[in-house]
Amino acid sequence: MKRGPQTEESPPATPARAPGNRSVERACAVMSAFSIDEPTLSLAELARRVELPKPTVYRLVSSLVARGFMVHGADGRYGLGVKLMECGAVVRENLEIVRHCAAVIDEIAAATAETVLVAAADWPTREVVLVARRDSPHMLSVVSPVGRRLKLPPGGSLARALLSGLTPHEAASIISRLPLKASTPKTHVDRQVLLRDLEEARKLGYAAEQDEYIDGVSGVAVPVIFEATRPLAALGVVGPTSRLAGELARLGEMLRDATAHLRPPHAPAAASNGGRSATV
Repeated sequence: MKRGPQTEESPPATPARAPGNRSVERACAVMSAFSIDEPTLSLAELARRVELPKPTVYRLVSSLVARGFMVHGADGRYGLGVKLMECGAVVRENLEIVRHCAAVIDEIAAATAETVLVAAADWPTREVVLVARRDSPHMLSVVSPVGRRLKLPPGGSLARALLSGLTPHEAASIISRLPLKASTPKTHVDRQVLLRDLEEARKLGYAAEQDEYIDGVSGVAVPVIFEATRPLAALGVVGPTSRLAGELARLGEMLRDATAHLRPPHAPAAASNGGRSATV
């Protein structure tokens, strides 16, 4: 049957797949194969990661190397290039979460002289990404690379703050699906214990941990920037346990109060702690 002309009321025709889309998707997959823990990969490793033939991957990486998005080392391994660092700088400066938190990050960093971190939540994958950091001026301090992505760790104060910002039902649902692996002897990996930790964090208005994520490191954090009932990020202070062990309650209260404008009134961390101290 002959198709008549499309009118304003007619549904738009399904657009044809734009030429080159598959190549772009494959190039993105290749660049996404690298991580903080594995910054370089061989051609064979890349081909396995993206599940493409080696000749196809070779053509992709050759184009990316030529444009500065990847580098080809003398050892034959590939890595991400300086061009991506330039792009990353643009992203960091304009990331909405970072822009909203920038003034508080600087305020907390100046007041505490400890490392301040902001982690964004990726709830569909149950992962967190470190998106901002202010370094401590102390020689003994904690450094974590911006851009690191990892599964919600049960021992981290940032992850615990994010989970405490959820409704108890949703937090319990997510914890039931998390791979709870101890990173130190003090990591809480019992799900019921973790749920009690989250309830305590909701009452206090902040989440604190001592030596649970990294031995000798402690931290305290609060959920910020909500979308509906979910926090999009957490802002926290981390440092050596030797300096923070007796300071977590004070730092938690400081964080809670300084970030009050970054949460809706109903959010858990907006409530006063009623003078209680943190249990860590």
